[in-house]
Amino acid sequence: MRIKSAFKIFMLCIVLVFIFLFITMIIYGGEDDIDDNLEFQSHYKEPAGLDPNEEKKRSQEKITEPIIIWWTPFTGERGSYRKCGNVKCFFTVNRHYMNNPQTKVFMFYGTDFKYFDVPVPRKPHHEWALLHEESPKNNFLFSFEEVMTLFNHTSTFRRESDYPITTQYIDSAAWLFSSKYLLSAKEKTKQSKAENLAPMIYAHSDCGTPSDRDGYIQKLMKYIKIDSYGSCVHNKLLPEHLRDPLKGMFHDEFFQLTAKYKFAAAMENGICNDYITEKLWRPLFVGTIPIVIGSPRVKDLLPANKSAIIVDDFDSIEDLAKYLKFLDENDEEYDKYFEWKKSGITNKLLLSLLKDREWAINDYMTNDAINFIEGFECFVCKRIHENIQREKEGKKKLKYQATIDHYGCPAPSKFDDNGKHTLINDDWSFEYNHSKYFAKALRLHLDTNKTIDRSSIGSTANRLRAAGTAELR
Repeated sequence: MRIKSAFKIFMLCIVLVFIFLFITMIIYGGEDDIDDNLEFQSHYKEPAGLDPNEEKKRSQEKITEPIIIWWTPFTGERGSYRKCGNVKCFFTVNRHYMNNPQTKVFMFYGTDFKYFDVPVPRKPHHEWALLHEESPKNNFLFSFEEVMTLFNHTSTFRRESDYPITTQYIDSAAWLFSSKYLLSAKEKTKQSKAENLAPMIYAHSDCGTPSDRDGYIQKLMKYIKIDSYGSCVHNKLLPEHLRDPLKGMFHDEFFQLTAKYKFAAAMENGICNDYITEKLWRPLFVGTIPIVIGSPRVKDLLPANKSAIIVDDFDSIEDLAKYLKFLDENDEEYDKYFEWKKSGITNKLLLSLLKDREWAINDYMTNDAINFIEGFECFVCKRIHENIQREKEGKKKLKYQATIDHYGCPAPSKFDDNGKHTLINDDWSFEYNHSKYFAKALRLHLDTNKTIDRSSIGSTANRLRAAGTAELR
């Protein structure tokens, strides 16, 4: 009887642990649940084999304009003509058109790109286009030259890409310049004392990321108080009505809450040139100084020289903490970080990027506006038509090929005790290196017309990894 009773107690404990973990996930849901997990949602579904009869029908169908196929069915468009300026193209997600003589381009959405699922054999007139605005952690394949140089047209957050969407998280210059939520240092101090707030807010629930932002926050917490609302390094609960990550992140009251803090962690889940998300722009919008871990060239795009604090500018975490305490105790110095909210955005590059982009987002979408997906589609369509016209005129066709600079991101790393990214990130290094050999294997198979499937690419990647490991020894 004692054994049975002990067993019942043991099983009850297990059940209670699972219930506790489930409730914790719900309660601790911070804003980054949406920011990063939405980024990682994949539209990819395992492809069904092509129907021979349907493929024959579509290959013989008379299409009067260049066909652009979304190989990863990102848009869901079954097939329609669309005007792009003075030209037209036929856009579809239907793979059965792949052998139609009018098919010119295969488009891929980066997060859904799979090494074992590409349109082969690749014919000489078939071009590939990549749209990938999301985090490098979603698909490390694009960190390697072997994969990036497969593409002819690119649209990524990198300014070097053919159709850059670096400012994808900024509604407009007017939105960024808004003083709707702006509080002075004096007002923030008053709110902080009344509500027992720390000087800094951290609200992330995508933990253990390649950037090691949690590790940095844990080290910084030794020197300065930080209110952490998400499940990562959690120490404070969001108001109940803001805990739904889908609604809470865009809630007016979440903006108001962030505005009460003097500092906000603006820390990306991955490090890459120009990968800058709402984690930076939202604090700037509401009037809270961002503490930045992210793009190595983020300063190029800040609204003013004195508008954010970059972690890499400090010799140590303690030095950063001392500076934050100095600003916290000196209202006049703190308020200098938001003088641009009164005088205007001074960064000419940022203003130019916002002014010159042909696409819009969110509330700034008018009836005649396009989003960056439609913009990139038409960009590719126009390039194809230009070469068709050049060919008719007896001119040499323009050749397009992406380079590693159109996306390529560095290997994940961890912070050392001084707050420098000098350590190997063991949690992510395997996946990164795994992708490196799969990138090499995919390129080898494509260049030599070898079979493309999971097993074949996997075997080649394993051989390359073994050879690479042997060389290192």
